[in-house]
Amino acid sequence: MAGFPRPPKSYQADFAKLPVVRSPNLWKDLLISLVRTPSPTGDCERALQELCHWLTRAGIPYRRLESRGVAPVLLAGALTKRPLPTFLFATHLDTVSPSGSARDPPPGTVTGGTLHGRGALDMKSGLAVAIDLLSEFSQDPRFQLGLVVTTDEEAHSAGAHAVLRHLPRPPDLVLVPEPTWENVALSASGRIVWIAGLRGPGGHAQEWRASRRAPNPLLSAARFLGRLPSPYVPLHVETRGDSEVTLPREVWVRIDRVLPPGASVKKDRDELIALLRNAVKRRAGLRPFVTPETRETPWPEPYRTDPQDPWVRRFLAAARQELPRVHRIHERAVGDFNVFGALFPTVLFGPMGSGAHGEKERVRLPSVARCHAVYRRFLLDTPPPVIRPSPKSPDGRSVRRGRGGA
Repeated sequence: MAGFPRPPKSYQADFAKLPVVRSPNLWKDLLISLVRTPSPTGDCERALQELCHWLTRAGIPYRRLESRGVAPVLLAGALTKRPLPTFLFATHLDTVSPSGSARDPPPGTVTGGTLHGRGALDMKSGLAVAIDLLSEFSQDPRFQLGLVVTTDEEAHSAGAHAVLRHLPRPPDLVLVPEPTWENVALSASGRIVWIAGLRGPGGHAQEWRASRRAPNPLLSAARFLGRLPSPYVPLHVETRGDSEVTLPREVWVRIDRVLPPGASVKKDRDELIALLRNAVKRRAGLRPFVTPETRETPWPEPYRTDPQDPWVRRFLAAARQELPRVHRIHERAVGDFNVFGALFPTVLFGPMGSGAHGEKERVRLPSVARCHAVYRRFLLDTPPPVIRPSPKSPDGRSVRRGRGGA
């Protein structure tokens, strides 16, 4: 995966003299603005410009990362290599493309505490919360706070893969404000599409009829592949090598497979091959094959974050302090968070709503406010970093370590 070209080191200094605009309703005003600006995957330029305008107004340093073949990504916040606790908000701006069906109220309409519009729930509400908190805590001396905004999460997450090499230091905790209905997800499923099938002898149709042989076994195999048992989801069955006068030499199926935490691609492939072999063990000449479908980025791997990680425990404590009830759940969807969760401790926590990816998408604004309060409590309760004093000699003078030390 090609990365982004490295920007000049002075980009943060360009924002040092900008007037900072703080609004008590920053997240709400920004959220409505973003929902009113369409941003389907592959067509996010107008929404990106709108977002950059808000970041500039808030005095938040950012850089736009671009490279051929990779969707644009924004990396915001004063991230450095300093040995401070580092927290990273991982968000995305793109939405699923419109279907053309009848719409709800116009995008950005608020009725009874509910905001309507594509992307309101997934995940412009989380993005607005992250920017609001970044404007408040980006200069906090206790920790570093950063923000990643990708524009292809609803596609292949190429931006999330490419931005990894631009993080100055590994984050201690990745915060993902995806919708989780005010629950905390510390694990997520993976996903892969297999091309699985059987190869056989094929043959000429006239030859089979003349010899009165049994029907070509691949024809019945096609029916079997189209009815694979759960958890395999057949998407499309196709035969190859057949025409008007020949019988197929190969039959294959596209299989959508959700991988639970603890699973591996290799183990899942072996299990699928064993299933196919068992189904045709009495039919000589049939050979199973299983290969992953080609994809421009690696298929999302499942992951599980350790609940005993100290920063995860602090986040859970903050959530329980702000909310009467909060549950730990498993995220069954996949997204950019799989890229980060495979490498760093990752927490998913976001608001309530309905209709994600649809024309009638909506988010409950009081729920967004509660999520904002949880993230803010976590940041407020972050202790200052521990500074260990230098060892001293018996006469009280500091001892320098390393070459030349006293």
